[in-house]
Amino acid sequence: MMKVTYKYYEKDAGLEELQAKIYNENNPENPQPVTAEEIQKRFENEKIDPKTVRYAMKESGEPLAYVQARDYSEVKETHLGYPWALPDCPAGVQNKIFDEMLAYIKTRDTGYEIRVNIAANNDSHMKFVKSKTGLEEKSRSYRREIDVKKVSKMTLDEGKYNIRKATKADEDILVNLIKEDGRYTSQFASDEEIGKYFSERVLPDDHCYLVFQDEKLVRASAPLITKLPNDTEERLILRFHSFLPDTEDAFKSHMISIAKECVETGLDTKPLSLYESENDSETIKSTIQEFNPVHSEVQGISFGLKK
Repeated sequence: MMKVTYKYYEKDAGLEELQAKIYNENNPENPQPVTAEEIQKRFENEKIDPKTVRYAMKESGEPLAYVQARDYSEVKETHLGYPWALPDCPAGVQNKIFDEMLAYIKTRDTGYEIRVNIAANNDSHMKFVKSKTGLEEKSRSYRREIDVKKVSKMTLDEGKYNIRKATKADEDILVNLIKEDGRYTSQFASDEEIGKYFSERVLPDDHCYLVFQDEKLVRASAPLITKLPNDTEERLILRFHSFLPDTEDAFKSHMISIAKECVETGLDTKPLSLYESENDSETIKSTIQEFNPVHSEVQGISFGLKK
């Protein structure tokens, strides 16, 4: 019988390499495999609790499985991930590390809601989470596909907002928006890394559209055709969608501007996927319905602790 050893995260112990190997082997369709360096930078940036990452390995040190819980201060939630495992992982190990991680994060006095978010089309992950008696469905998220050709013909009503395409000179204000928004900052190790994301990836594509209010950047997004994890085909998505509070009334004109960009630059071969949460404002929900989606489906289900 294989002897399994367990470890919590330790800096400079080489565990990021094991984590990257396990994740990448479970997600071979990912166009950009995760690297140990990226994991290390993220952990340093987030200043993680070491006990929120748990590894299972052979006695020889070879990887078997891992599970991670991540704190999101901007929404006051702790997200517990699926326990990824390699094919030779003994039965019961995934359940053990998941159950023990859930028990641990329940003991922390953070005030955060605990969530386990599962892709709706991943039957095995869904079955695993539904087998946990302490969890129940809390909310659903949806993917709404809109016809950019039709949306591009809708009337722009910028009102108190000014909308234009981004230029290379806008890198600094985009960095500031990402920081003010807060939802993406955990993905970057520094302001410099955020700047490189825009200067090397977003701005060279020349599809990014900005929304200003009184000369202040309050919303920004850019379309991209790519293949997402768990998808079997490429989709037209918003590669990022950053915004400040109380600017939902600019969403409609912002998306019309992006739809026009898609038509003008040949990105209109696919419908644009917009992702809607049950927690989104009524303005956002009603606007998406006004766009008359050509297809809608449940994208993910969020589970939380039973009351």
